[in-house]
Amino acid sequence: MALFLVNSLMTISIIGFYLGYFFRKRDQKRHRFFNTIGILANLSAAVYLLSIKYLLGGIAFHQIYPTAPEIIIHIHRFFAAIALILMLCMGYLGWKRKRNLHVKLHYIFLPLYTIVYISGLFLFQSKPL
Repeated sequence: MALFLVNSLMTISIIGFYLGYFFRKRDQKRHRFFNTIGILANLSAAVYLLSIKYLLGGIAFHQIYPTAPEIIIHIHRFFAAIALILMLCMGYLGWKRKRNLHVKLHYIFLPLYTIVYISGLFLFQSKPL
């Protein structure tokens, strides 16, 4: 159930980001709305994951099991942390209307976040190996 919740929030997040990207030139109100949904869904999933990992007994206790060696999981988490920082920077820059840097960061953020999202779907499962 925990993995389903995390994957659902991440799916909402990536859909929100791509819908926001789609509306970036057509409708700024929708662009902001969908990207806000993406940020909130991503932050909710991140806080939930960190809570179950460090406060609520660990991810295995919540039936989330890695399917790859530990080094691969650490690499995934490293790039997820970078994507999180980029997401927060882009949200702040968009909120402050700093368009130039906001636009430049999306060239890095969207592909990186997509890779992290897809790899997360394959790197974890709800049953032990």
